[in-house]
Amino acid sequence: MSGPILKINNLGVSFRGPSGDPNLVVKDVSLKLSKGETLALVGESGSGKSVTALSILQLLPYPNAEHPSGSILFDELEMVGATQFDLRRVRGQRVGMIFQEPMTSLNPLHSVARQISESLIVHRKFSKTSARSRALELLELVGIKDAKARLDSYPHQLSGGQRQRVMIAMALANEPDLLIADEPTTALDVTIQAQILELLRELQAKLGMAILLITHDLSIVRKVSDRVAVMRQGSIVETGLTPDVFRMPKHEYTQKLLDAEPKERPISPDPEAKEIISSENLKVWFPIKRGILRRTNGYIKAVDGISISVKAGQTLGVVGESGSGKSTLGLALLRLQASKGKIRFCGVDISTKRPFELRSMRREMQIVFQDPYGSLSPRMTVGQIISEGLKTHNIESNVSRRVSDVLKEVGLEAEMSNRYPNEFSGGQRQRIAIARAIILEPRLLILDEPTSALDTTVQAQIIELLYKLQVKRSLSYIFISHDLRVVRALAHDLIVMKEGKVIEQGAAEQIFSSPKHEYTKQLLGAAFDIENI
Repeated sequence: MSGPILKINNLGVSFRGPSGDPNLVVKDVSLKLSKGETLALVGESGSGKSVTALSILQLLPYPNAEHPSGSILFDELEMVGATQFDLRRVRGQRVGMIFQEPMTSLNPLHSVARQISESLIVHRKFSKTSARSRALELLELVGIKDAKARLDSYPHQLSGGQRQRVMIAMALANEPDLLIADEPTTALDVTIQAQILELLRELQAKLGMAILLITHDLSIVRKVSDRVAVMRQGSIVETGLTPDVFRMPKHEYTQKLLDAEPKERPISPDPEAKEIISSENLKVWFPIKRGILRRTNGYIKAVDGISISVKAGQTLGVVGESGSGKSTLGLALLRLQASKGKIRFCGVDISTKRPFELRSMRREMQIVFQDPYGSLSPRMTVGQIISEGLKTHNIESNVSRRVSDVLKEVGLEAEMSNRYPNEFSGGQRQRIAIARAIILEPRLLILDEPTSALDTTVQAQIIELLYKLQVKRSLSYIFISHDLRVVRALAHDLIVMKEGKVIEQGAAEQIFSSPKHEYTKQLLGAAFDIENI
């Protein structure tokens, strides 16, 4: 390691609200990062980690955001107040960034190949042909299967984990001097996570690249970072060498982070409970069309013959690698994705019902999506978002009181109903998404990666919230996640998916303690024995 390539001194960041008064969200932050070094920036949701990272490339929304104090030097270039010419020379070329929410960061109108090629053409003057070839290399490098076929895919055609890997490929395209990785492995299953971390280590060794790693996963921090900086409420409360911070944390908040772990305590379901939802031989096959006449010459078998059963008050965990069909299964069960096979909800066959026939049943089956930022309308207040379902189902009485009550139930304040989603942290937005679902008092809640973007303390809070809601309301959950630690805290039964099929199924504790399939063993080994990653 040589001298610092990045120096942040006494940085302050404030946002101006509707009244015009500044709200200071980052206070006197000072950090240094040398070439070839990995610095992990950790802290709870809303602590100012991402705001600090975005400030480096001056990507905060102007003029609402400003720097009342401080300096950011990248290789002796002052980034605060830098000209657009200087910023364009740095962004995407010398500094790459992996954004936290790939669905909102990728352009929905451009193919994967075009988005990766863009920076190669702009910064390194590649031809379109050579840029496409390099894009293919990068997709293969980050572990996307059938990368050649994915070049012409659009973001909505990819899974969450695949979109995250596309973001990583874009950030690494120009072999930057500094990589800012904001939750780079959030949407990835543990096996792919290990591959990506190994890839970053190899590129760092090859290029001498500095990495600023923002993550809530402390097991990753322990494994890959050289130093740690802990943030709380906009300030750095502790910094140090990674082994020292993990062995002897000095600040009580750091100790709290290290102690945070979802508690394993799924309630025992009633063996006589009624079946809420089941499927028989459920299939979702997407046709592959090629040629001028767009004839079908094959299928992507996203869900291939899956049968499940979930009773009242029971949680079914659904795990598997990115692109295995987990989210597609959830959408198909709710009839939000066309499928073949039988689906029964509360004893009624809904697999052949028309949309208008399902309308009255929608109230009892709800979903919390993977990306709360993308699934909450930025033009609606929290109160409007939560009450939208009530109006859809013609529930007009005591709407304001219902919204206030459900906000309190998920751990938010009733006064927050007049604010907009962008004013909340990731954990708070996830609570809003849960409130929107449970205000209709459903029997079934499908949770699609509900804690993937949350730090460990907020993860534990959300798990505790879901546990209390299940006990209070006898809710049935289908819990889709790549985080096996979180699944283990709630699931009674478990299915393990790979390439659209269920390869192992049964009681969760039995599978966690003695898995039979080799792939399941790999997943559990990566999740619960970090030293083997």
